[in-house]
Formats: sequence, structure tokens, C-alpha cells
Amino acid sequence: MKVVACTMTELRSRRTLLCAITVLFWFAQYVYVPFLTPYLMTLAISATLMGVIIGAYGFTQLLLRIPLGITVDLIRNHRLVILAGVFIAGLSSMGMLLFPSPGMLFLANALSGVASTTWISFTILYPAYYAPGEGTRAIGIINAFQNLGILLAFIAGGLLFGRFGIRALFLASFAAGLLGSLLTLGIRHEPSVRPANVSVASLLLVVKDRRVLFFSLLCSVVYLILFATVFSFSTSTARQLGATGPQLGLFAMLYSAGCITGAAFVATRSAHALGEQRLLSLAFTLLGCYCLCLPFVVRVRLFFPLHLLAGLGSGILTTALMAFAIKGVDPGRKSTAMGFYQSIYCLGMTAGPVLMGMLIDHASKRVAFLAVAGTAFSCALLIPIVYGSGILAGRTSRNPRLPADLESLFDA
Repeated sequence: MKVVACTMTELRSRRTLLCAITVLFWFAQYVYVPFLTPYLMTLAISATLMGVIIGAYGFTQLLLRIPLGITVDLIRNHRLVILAGVFIAGLSSMGMLLFPSPGMLFLANALSGVASTTWISFTILYPAYYAPGEGTRAIGIINAFQNLGILLAFIAGGLLFGRFGIRALFLASFAAGLLGSLLTLGIRHEPSVRPANVSVASLLLVVKDRRVLFFSLLCSVVYLILFATVFSFSTSTARQLGATGPQLGLFAMLYSAGCITGAAFVATRSAHALGEQRLLSLAFTLLGCYCLCLPFVVRVRLFFPLHLLAGLGSGILTTALMAFAIKGVDPGRKSTAMGFYQSIYCLGMTAGPVLMGMLIDHASKRVAFLAVAGTAFSCALLIPIVYGSGILAGRTSRNPRLPADLESLFDA
């Protein structure tokens, strides 16, 4: 009894430590994000260059996610990977603070993307602290702490930016990264943790899966829309209308609240009744309405409901698309499918802000927002066409319903 109690206490301690590191890691990554584009505007650079700097975050993830997954399988040292990720998260913000030139900001944001690729080790190590049948619950918990870190970042960012400016946000990010790095030293090396199971051979099999490919591409479009608007030029537009630092932080908080609500909706009976195609079309329509309204907003207060709307749409899409992509995939290939899925959506993170900036420079901001809105509405119309064609019928019916809960979708 004494040994069991000690073992359970030790497990709880390890879980708590990794959850604390998770909060600090995502705090460091996101505390300055809603304010980065308004800051770039003060440097008198083109919208295209702003988009390139913002897109650097997704570019490095696009290049590194799958190679890192294979490397993690080989070295089996998640403590080292997590330590590197948390330290790089703080280092990138210090680079932005000390070297505020376009070139260095690009490199610093690219480094931030490198840090985000290490999230794979968090999601592999944390479930190892639970019984084999509790993997879904463990993933839900660690994702909840990820969202908590982002939400705290948005709250702190809004308060600090309004009073001290963006330099204080870079310092807060560095401090969180440094503290997280110190805490990471307390993680025990776990060589017995189940590998990520990402390999070139399994990747080739996943690429041939139409559902994985289709939903990965759809998610790439989602992130294209979000990084073209919510995480870049929406905040600069609000700033031009006179939005304060706390208001920008509140916009981000409402978006985050919408995401959480949208993700929870996917597991409800109402979402189950809608089925896959109608749920996805509805969510893309919500994002389209958000983008359509942005260029016509003339009062700052209208950004509050719009960001909640964007959060609802993106929360539904990011949760449902990930679940649909891996539903029915053989258990031995789910990790590979997830690695491929995450790599593909980084295309949208990279391309979204760059294309948006180019449209703003060569046309206008109104045209750019309308183009992104058109992209969202096009996806809403395309989805029922694809389902109706039977292309995705290899593993499911033409218009499948969602399971009563997400347990079977995420069960590894």
C-alpha cells in the first residue's frame, strides 16, 4: 500500500509539473501575438513584409514537424525536446526585444515556430503518466492547460500592452520561457514512453488516405483564414480605429472563449444531429461572415461580437477536422496521420498572412478581407459537393453522423 501511494503521488507530481510547464510554454508563445501586427505597423514596413514576418511562425513548423516526429522516435528523450522548446520560446521573444528590425523579427518569429514543433513531445509524454486506457482523457487535460496558457497570455498581454507597450510583452514571454526551462529540469527522463511512430513508410500510406488528405487541406484553409485575420490584420485594423491595448486583449479573450465553446459544441447532440458535412459548412460560414464584416466595421465595439463569432467557427473546425481526419485510421498509423495533418495546416499559417499582406499592398484592405471571406464561403459550398461525390466514402458513409461523444474519434 505504501509503495502504491508513493507511486500515485509521484505520478500526480509529474502530471502537475508538466501541466505547469505547458501553461508557461504557451504563455510565452502567445502573450505578444495579438499585438505583433500593430507593432509592425509602427516600423513603417509594407503589409506584404508584415505578412512574411507573421508567416515565418508557420513556415518553420511546416519544415520541421514531420522530421522532428521521426527524430523523437529515434532519441526517445522528451525531456530534452521539451527543454529545447520552452527555452527557444523565451529566446525568440528576447530576439524581438533586442533586435527590432524586419530581418531579425522574421528570424525570431521563425524561432517561435521551431519552439511550437516540440509540442509533439508534450502530447506523447503526458499520456505516459496515465493508464493505457486513459489516453483520450490525458490528451484532453493537456490540451486544456494549453488553452489556459493562451488565455492567460491574452489577459496579461492586454493589461501590459496598454500600460507599458510591447517591450513588456517580450520580457514577459522571456520570463515565462526561462521559468518553464528551469521547471523542465525537474522532468524525469522516460525512455519507456511509447514512440510517436512517425516514419517515412507510414507517412506514404497516410498520404494516400483521401479523408486524411481532404481534412488536412481544409484545416490548412482554416489556418490561412485565421492567420490572415485574427492573428494578424484584424488587430491592426482595430488599432487603426482607436482600439486600446486592453481592448485588443479582450478581443483575443473573446476569440479564445469562442474557440472553447465551439470545441465543446462538437461533442453535443446538436452537432451529432447535424452530421459532418453540415457541421463543417456551418462553421466555415461563421468564419466567412466574420471576414465579410471586418472591412465595414467603423466602431471598435463591433469587434467584440465578431471575435466571438470567429472563435466559434474556428473552435468547431479545428476540433472536428482533426477528429474526422484520424477517424477510422488504423491505430498503428494514427500518430503518423496526426503528424501529416499538423504539417499540412502549417501551409495555411505560412501563406495566410503573406497573401493577405500582398492583397493589401496591391489592392486594398477591404479587397483582402473580402477575398478571405470568399475563401471561407467557397469551402462551405465545396464540402457538400465533395461528400455527395462519394470521394470520401472509403471509410465512412456519404453523410456520416458524429459519434455521441469524441471518445471514439480520439481514441489511440
